[in-house]
Amino acid sequence: MVRARSTHREAILDSATDLFHRQGFSRTTTDQIAAGAQITKRTMYRYFSSKESLLLAIHEQFLERLLRPIDLDGTPRHRLTQLIENYVHTVVTHGDQIRVFFEERKNLSPENAARVVNLRDEHERLFRETLTEGVKTGEFRRIDVPLTAEGVLGAIASLYQWYDPDGWLPPADLASVICGLFLDGMSHTATTFSPTVRRRRPGSGAPTRENRSRDPRAAVEAAELLWAENPVLTKILDTAAAMFYDRGYDNTNTRELAVGAGLTKSALYYYIPNKEAVLYQLNLRLSVQGLGIERDLIEANPDPVDALRAVIEWQCKSVSENLGALRALSIEMRFLDEDHYDQIQLVRSEYSRLFTGVVQEAGGAWAVPKLSRPVALVVLGMVNFMNHWYTPDGRLSPDQIGSAFFELVWQGISQD
Repeated sequence: MVRARSTHREAILDSATDLFHRQGFSRTTTDQIAAGAQITKRTMYRYFSSKESLLLAIHEQFLERLLRPIDLDGTPRHRLTQLIENYVHTVVTHGDQIRVFFEERKNLSPENAARVVNLRDEHERLFRETLTEGVKTGEFRRIDVPLTAEGVLGAIASLYQWYDPDGWLPPADLASVICGLFLDGMSHTATTFSPTVRRRRPGSGAPTRENRSRDPRAAVEAAELLWAENPVLTKILDTAAAMFYDRGYDNTNTRELAVGAGLTKSALYYYIPNKEAVLYQLNLRLSVQGLGIERDLIEANPDPVDALRAVIEWQCKSVSENLGALRALSIEMRFLDEDHYDQIQLVRSEYSRLFTGVVQEAGGAWAVPKLSRPVALVVLGMVNFMNHWYTPDGRLSPDQIGSAFFELVWQGISQD
């Protein structure tokens, strides 16, 4: 009987996790969850009183996996390695759960959200305490402990957005890359970055011949005109960015968008055919503008280390100024039509390709593609994940965050 109850509960949780992951909390019904678990709704309600109670259980289950007992003896470096490896393993093996954890928490009541935050803080506390001890013992250099913890945890959490366990880098190798990058970046042997004369980049940031067919500029040029010099559409997109940030895409309707933009609903439809088109244009605008600025920064900084610093610092500032739009880019993309999704991915892939090239040219021992590509994506994930914790009234400015993140990355990739 105990086994049957446990099996039923796990089946319900698995079904809910899969559905929340694929179609979101708001679009999922209890009928679908019960059907996915191959039980009746009546049986489901014996275990969970509501859809929200299921969402809470998924959050708690994920955090329990993070807080499972691991070897925390030994030096701070050893303990931090264990914490990073455990977090990487949990994220890559439970990517559906972590998506629900970060993208559906807005659907928890304040009371349940507070329970989740308390458990999350316990996990983050272990990171901060380990970093603090490492600085005190001299094993790590003097770092901003809270910021470094946010950066490392964010970089790992963002893996669910791009990492494929069946792809080109096994999970254990990925964990080694992340440990190497950040532990070397915090090492007491690292020295503060100072500009020196280094090699210049042999070519510009223009697409190479083998990548020219994937260059997205021609594909998005016409679409970009939809918002260029169009203040009304710009107002609609800015309003959508704020609303999607506050309540999520599914919980925002076109009537609210129209009111927020100072339009009637019929006037709104003159500029956009539906809500999905707003999400697409919002993603496209941020992606295309970001790609253009990245190209300019790389072109303006022939030294790859200077380019690395410029891109990281600019992206930290961009995240701070576009919290709503970035949430739409990183969280709500799954609601895009397939063609629109592919177009956005094309632009994002080009951005990642260019940044990977900068890391490869600046990275010394990390210069081989097998290492530079995951390092680049981890760094981009670290910066983009600022949208989960950055607040404009926080203790650090975007410039300070960008400088600290650059130091962490540069020290990590420049160590032999």
